Amino acid sequence: MLRRNQPVGWIGELHPNLVRALDFTYAPVLFELDVETALALRRISYQEVSRFPQVRRDLAVVIDEHVTLSSLAERVTLAASSLLRDLRVFDVYRGPGLEPGRKSVALGLIFQDISRTLTDEDVEGLMVSVVADLRENLNARIRE
Repeated sequence: MLRRNQPVGWIGELHPNLVRALDFTYAPVLFELDVETALALRRISYQEVSRFPQVRRDLAVVIDEHVTLSSLAERVTLAASSLLRDLRVFDVYRGPGLEPGRKSVALGLIFQDISRTLTDEDVEGLMVSVVADLRENLNARIRE
């Protein structure tokens, strides 16, 4: 038996040889259950909802083909600070107009603060940090 792809127990009939040896009419169904794992609750985490608006900026970067989307997202998240609420990959392009071995990835960065409205200068500073980090660490260039 599985719960969230984790084994929590087993169920099955008693082996036919044991059923005969014990002179049972029918094979009993046996089970074992790890109660702690089977009944474990996932705690719901609370995250404060901001009453201030979100700001979205799109960014298209050209990176080496071997760079994974997860490593790209990790770099963006580290560079963008805690004001990055969401990161969405909405396009990956390979083909004419790009150097061989490179791909273009379009990202939607959503920023938000829980204590104030972000200004254009705030968001522009974050975008400059993201672009500088991607250039330095992933050999990225901005796609116009």
